[in-house]
Amino acid sequence: VLVALDVSVEQAELEALQAQSQLAVTSLARMERLRQHGAVSEEEVDRARAERDVAQAQIARTQAIIAKKTIRAPFRARVGISDVHPGQYLNEGVQLTTLQGIDGAVHVDFAVSQQVAVGLRAGTPVQVVTTADSTPIDARIVAVDARVDPVTRTTTVRATIIGGAPAPGSSVRVFVPAGPMVTAIVVPVNALRRGPSGDHVFVIAADESGRTRAHERPVRSGPMLGDEIVILDGLTAGEQVAASGSFKLREGVLVVVDAPKTGGAQQ
Repeated sequence: VLVALDVSVEQAELEALQAQSQLAVTSLARMERLRQHGAVSEEEVDRARAERDVAQAQIARTQAIIAKKTIRAPFRARVGISDVHPGQYLNEGVQLTTLQGIDGAVHVDFAVSQQVAVGLRAGTPVQVVTTADSTPIDARIVAVDARVDPVTRTTTVRATIIGGAPAPGSSVRVFVPAGPMVTAIVVPVNALRRGPSGDHVFVIAADESGRTRAHERPVRSGPMLGDEIVILDGLTAGEQVAASGSFKLREGVLVVVDAPKTGGAQQ
């Protein structure tokens, strides 16, 4: 129960109607016995039966009024913060509270270009990343809208996360398969340096004497994937690159590795 209005008057009326109904039932039973002995007419029995039916209908009507004054959650949910207090008068349209489902599944609605939407089907796996946690959460598409927004030329897609889902209303990023899966090398975005001669990164490697140095390596970059960027050419999987503080480096400078973040092959 979310909110219950004052039903004391209706409850008193209900008790009175229940008493009248019981009397009508008793009267009908008496009339039926008398009719078997010919002491009353069939019309009197019909009248008693009608009085019973009317009494029961009035009970049902009053019970419906009472039920309408009790607002219940339409599904299993957790109640949000409410500013409504007992005895407060409310106008029509006032929001009483909010509900958050607790069934363990959350829908994620997002938009994709119409070209990408063509290749999506119900059951297609996607990955959802929250702003607070970079760990991808597995989800599956459950519906693809048949309409295309005439302004943005995008289509709305709905995916479902089962268990461990972010709270409703959270801002998330969705990774959608837009083609065949390929192996790619990615590095942190802040590891890529751009200059007049093109893109480059600083690869961290030991020299002949075993000291760690930074070496500038030209690369060809591709699309961004969140906080990472794809390197199409110039790096091999497993090489260490400088991320934080890479803007301070120059060719051959000695460095001290502090919690390095490594670019690697990912699918």
